[in-house]
Amino acid sequence: MKTIKITLAVLISFAVSAISFAGELTVTGSAKATYSIRSSESTTSALNTGKGIGIANEFSLGASGEAAGFSWVYAQDIDGATVQDDASIKLTYGSYGTVAVNVSEGGNSSKYKWDTNVYAPGSDYGFSGTSKVNHKAGLKAGSWTNGNDIGQYSNIQYHTPSGLLPSGTTVKVAFAPTAAKTENNSSNGSGAPALDGAENAYQVQVATAPVEGLALSASFYQEKMGGEHANDYESYGLSGKYAVGPFTIGAGRFQVVPASSKITAGNVRQFENKSYGLSFNVNEALAVSYGHEESVQVSSNDDEDKISNTTTQVKSTIQAIQAAYTIGGMTLSIANKELDNFDYTTDKNANETVVSMALAF
Repeated sequence: MKTIKITLAVLISFAVSAISFAGELTVTGSAKATYSIRSSESTTSALNTGKGIGIANEFSLGASGEAAGFSWVYAQDIDGATVQDDASIKLTYGSYGTVAVNVSEGGNSSKYKWDTNVYAPGSDYGFSGTSKVNHKAGLKAGSWTNGNDIGQYSNIQYHTPSGLLPSGTTVKVAFAPTAAKTENNSSNGSGAPALDGAENAYQVQVATAPVEGLALSASFYQEKMGGEHANDYESYGLSGKYAVGPFTIGAGRFQVVPASSKITAGNVRQFENKSYGLSFNVNEALAVSYGHEESVQVSSNDDEDKISNTTTQVKSTIQAIQAAYTIGGMTLSIANKELDNFDYTTDKNANETVVSMALAF
């Protein structure tokens, strides 16, 4: 009997070891110090915020392993005041693709897939660096608007495997059962009130590389609105980049449609965004870039029951010139940008220069 028990124990231990392997824990991240200089050419004194020094940090805990034929990857970001956020678990099974479960992670928007800036897109930091969601058409944008992304919510995704489709094409499909802000605070997390009456959300991204050096990406995002909304909240568009020698060029076009119950005078109907950029690698360490972004806010002048139903358009633009020098794990950058019709307000202009030292580990 004792021999049988020992034999069973050995067999079970072999079975378990064949099914599951312990994961490897990794820690990666970055720390960045910045010196910002801001000024305004408009009469809005609130923009004259002068100079500032800041330090930001973010690091990620990662783990990976295998279980029952699956490979798995876990990631957990910790940033700011040691806040845990942006968690993700991905399971991949051979040629069947990947399933991911995310909390505040997994954004699949193509809005910045055109980006060639060597520091960051002008609309993604500093002045005008907070993209407004604007679910309701009656809300005016407070800053640059690139539209929402499913990565802001808890979601589940499926990604097609690499090599399944021609030209390196991949498809990502994501679904958020509730369009509500949730925190990564418990494995038994409960629901929360959805934003502006949104019931759920989904997003699809298709990326392809038809020729060497060329990368194309398109995405569509929609939040299903409850109640008596005339249309759902949507953001969609496409972007592309082409690299040849030391040059990389990029361009993108995106559209954001706020949800609305009806067309009312003063409501924002949509945002129409265009972007393009060019970067040049001077050598292995030094790179320079130019980026141009514009966003047109289209507002209704009349209620929907009026025949004329005219619109008013305000175009906000950002032009950025940047340089970055990388040596080892350190990158020194300088980025200058000019903003015209800032916050979709006519003749509200500003300038911002950021000097940055970033350390990767």
